[in-house]
Amino acid sequence: MNKLQITLTDQENDILATKAAQLGYSVTKYVKLLLGKTVLENIESANCPTFQLSKKAQEQTEKAHQEYLRGEVKELKSVDDLDDLL
Repeated sequence: MNKLQITLTDQENDILATKAAQLGYSVTKYVKLLLGKTVLENIESANCPTFQLSKKAQEQTEKAHQEYLRGEVKELKSVDDLDDLL
């Protein structure tokens, strides 16, 4: 997780505090909301290429998903846990 520290002018803080108060938020929480919305909008509007999985990859993915749903998977806490499975 990253931490961001910014300096606001009194006027900027007053504007943000007014908007935040309308939602019952602190200035910090309101700014996080604004940043989150902006990031989401950029992700949704980004022209990211998508690729079709091969038939084999689709089948493997579906098989893995079914195994997960049946509880047949094990959570690995570290790479060293792989040694126990092999």
